Amino acid sequence: MREHFDEQLAGIKGDLVELCALTEVAIERATRAVLDTDLTAADRAAEVNTDIDTRGRELDYRALTLIARQQPVAQDLRALISGMHNIADLRRMGSLAAHIAEVARLHYPEPVVPHELRAVIADMGVAATAQAAAAQEVLRFRDQVAALELIWADERTDALLRRLFAATKGDDWLYGAASAVNITLLGRFYERFCDHAVEISRRVIFVITGELPLPDE
Repeated sequence: MREHFDEQLAGIKGDLVELCALTEVAIERATRAVLDTDLTAADRAAEVNTDIDTRGRELDYRALTLIARQQPVAQDLRALISGMHNIADLRRMGSLAAHIAEVARLHYPEPVVPHELRAVIADMGVAATAQAAAAQEVLRFRDQVAALELIWADERTDALLRRLFAATKGDDWLYGAASAVNITLLGRFYERFCDHAVEISRRVIFVITGELPLPDE
């Protein structure tokens, strides 16, 4: 009985890592769509989001069923409950990537990002992709040090977001209110994507230690 439970638990963990890998693909394609006005990349981001949502629902059901049938305790229960919350975060990450891609689609064939801010958006895309990749490793190995490093790395995205806000609110902004709104939305989408990766890391620490780090730790 225990061996079968361990196999199911390992299967859920492995599928959670795969789901996280899909968010990395989604955010990379979304960033390409925005920076290159690439509709193929936008379509791919939307497709991956649909896949994340479908697989996330199935994985959530498996975790809930395992809890109901096996009544796990201690770390196993923390892993399953945290995993279900992580699934919700990963589904949201997929949706945020799709939102970014949709901004590019809505303004096609015109570019969304002014030339002066392309480097900042590119850096946000790199940061978000790196956070998704790091979250995979945190989920795979349950490494507390790596989880803490991911949490601390979130400041990079926050700093980039502040740069975007400063640019759109400056007196020398030349692109109008609609463009400022688009840039603000893109920044917020990237920020929230990374915030969800941080939440995943916080829960992995909870699985390991039984204590949930505060958001500002």
